Amino acid sequence: MALYKVSFLAHLLFLGMFILVSRVEHVNACTKECGNLGYGICPGSEGSPKNPICTNCCSGYKGCNYYNANGTFICEGTSDPKNPNTCPLYCDPQIAYSKCPRSEGKTIIYPTGCTTCCTGYKGCYYFGQEGEFVCEGESIEPKGCTQECDPRVAYMTCPSSGLAKLNEVCVNCYTAGEGCKLYEHDGSLLCTGEPQTSTA
Repeated sequence: MALYKVSFLAHLLFLGMFILVSRVEHVNACTKECGNLGYGICPGSEGSPKNPICTNCCSGYKGCNYYNANGTFICEGTSDPKNPNTCPLYCDPQIAYSKCPRSEGKTIIYPTGCTTCCTGYKGCYYFGQEGEFVCEGESIEPKGCTQECDPRVAYMTCPSSGLAKLNEVCVNCYTAGEGCKLYEHDGSLLCTGEPQTSTA
């Protein structure tokens, strides 16, 4: 009888471990198939206390928080990228900058390549070939502070340089100074440098 109980308990333990392993492997596991998405919209953090943006709470993106130059929270954006609000066109003088789930990379992703809803980044909205909303990305975007030169950067402007174009710079979205804007070769904005938090 004791041997039977031990065997039964061992079976239950094995079954529990199998279920646990199966669940762990399933978390954030994406298939290798390619999606058929048309494009993606990724609201990114913009502006700084010294280089304010022109927006208002109505037209600000949902999920992005907006602050004044002193860092005081003003509002959360209410405009959904998949169904934008109809808002008055004015700059709220209280708003200086925004903090969004995604702070690096392109605002518009086109083409999307093999991206699927599973591999798409959180904070990015993905649309189909006909412009219909499909999903919000599910994967957390890796963010590493490296000293590598981003080959996409053609030039940079910074508040400290009087917004003059700085060419042939070795920089990336993480190492860019606060308020510095990095631009691609076609003139489109790649990202804006954010305040660096000290880990000391």
